[in-house]
Formats: sequence, structure tokens, C-alpha cells
Amino acid sequence: MFGATVVLVDEGSGDQLSDPVTRITSRLPVGSIRIRLPASFRAGTYFLRALNGHGLHVAQSAQFEIA
Repeated sequence: MFGATVVLVDEGSGDQLSDPVTRITSRLPVGSIRIRLPASFRAGTYFLRALNGHGLHVAQSAQFEIA
């Protein structure tokens, strides 16, 4: 079983957002996830970063825009 914490990162500043944070566990970590954004969320270019149980960067998504 694999586990990871998925965080949203602002592409422009490189800052990792404190909310939302999603925890995933899977036998085979492939597929899609759905992340609910808070109402205060602002538009911009972001990417997802997966961190393992030790907080180390293990994967990253392509950039995407939220309008």
C-alpha cells in the first residue's frame, strides 16, 4: 500500500498552499483525484505535488490554471 499527501503549489511563487491538502492511499497509485477548493481560493496557475510519509517530494503534476 502506498500513501501520499497531495498539496497544491502556486506556480508563480513556488509556495505550497496550506489548504487544501488531500491524503491518498492506494495499492497502485494511478488515476485521478478530486480536490475541493475553499471559497476564498484565488485564480492562478498551480500544480500538484505529492509528498511521501516523510514529507519528501515524490511526484508532481503538470501545470494547470484555475479561473
